[in-house]
Amino acid sequence: MLDRVLVTGAGGCLGSWVVRQMVDEGTAVVAFDLSEDYRRLRLLLDEGRMGGVVFRRGDLRDFAAVESLVREENITHIVHLAALQIPFCAADPIMGAQVNVAGTVNILEAVRRSDGRVRGTAYASSVAVFGPAEMYEGGTAGDRSPLAPRTLYGVYKQANEGTARVYADDWGVGSVGLRPCIVYGPGRDQGLTSDPTKSMLAAAAGSSSHIGFGGSSTFQHAQDAADCFLAAARLETDSALIHNMGGPTAAIADIAAAVSAAAPGVGVAFDDQPLPLPQAIDGTALDGLLGVRHRTMEEGIADAMGDFRRMLDAGLLQPPR
Repeated sequence: MLDRVLVTGAGGCLGSWVVRQMVDEGTAVVAFDLSEDYRRLRLLLDEGRMGGVVFRRGDLRDFAAVESLVREENITHIVHLAALQIPFCAADPIMGAQVNVAGTVNILEAVRRSDGRVRGTAYASSVAVFGPAEMYEGGTAGDRSPLAPRTLYGVYKQANEGTARVYADDWGVGSVGLRPCIVYGPGRDQGLTSDPTKSMLAAAAGSSSHIGFGGSSTFQHAQDAADCFLAAARLETDSALIHNMGGPTAAIADIAAAVSAAAPGVGVAFDDQPLPLPQAIDGTALDGLLGVRHRTMEEGIADAMGDFRRMLDAGLLQPPR
């Protein structure tokens, strides 16, 4: 049977990049989201190529709808990215749990009831399952480092990792959970760690900006992260694998300097206070498993700002206020 990939949260940043990758390689893709706002995907695909996507609107919290979707669309692989981010979980904890936790249960249960038709599933966990940098030797968290989330979002993601383990142990429903850190690039316009991307967009438009945190972190360009999720879903494992996502580690001060250098005359300020997260995450195990190459920070900034300049020139984006 030919692959037919379901992408949940397809209107988000990572979801849009995954959908574009499917279109580029000619694989059938079903984009599932509660919203019909696909402005991020329209940054990546023109209207002609958008025609190759099957769009299905629905609520991840509705199990009957999720199960029907998987069955009716003959889904073979799932990339599950739908979630409420840190600020939205804090603003509405009940909704956050319903979407992030119960929604993930619904995906895994739909896979269980698919009688083997769904062969591979990848889902987004997060670096937010970890605690602050001082908990870890050298400030770096590995795949098996202690989990100590400081946000409801992180707690919900930790719950999903546990749920995935039980589904694998009890029913043989395999999955791969990936923990990205700071994802950046076109489409990353909201969330706690979106400031570096917003600074790149501002600099491409000739404006100064401010990053609201400091310290250092591991970064993933959105396209590289999307490649990881697709490759993970195609592993078709019967275990519950959980891995940190790799990528270059950089100080926010160096990111600010690099963005400023790419747009002479533009300033990028930043705060000194680091986020309550590891300074870096070790993704070498996943890199070896998937064979995915992450672009360097220099390459990623250049690519993102080049894309932003083209999008601004084409009127796809407006200069930030």
